[in-house]
Amino acid sequence: MWQALVTVCFIANMDQCVILESQQWFETELRCKRRALEMAGDVNQYMKSHKPVRYQCRYLAGGMLTK
Repeated sequence: MWQALVTVCFIANMDQCVILESQQWFETELRCKRRALEMAGDVNQYMKSHKPVRYQCRYLAGGMLTK
């Protein structure tokens, strides 16, 4: 399974970042990438002082929900 991650940084200080983890899990890496891009597009709606800077799709071994 795949988990989408998006790193967002505080606009006033781009060294101050957090990683957002999707609470959905995906069977394919392509679907994970789509979700990561959806999450990145929503950042300015929910975190107006932050900017998305990168995304990652993390592969999770069987039975794992996060790393």
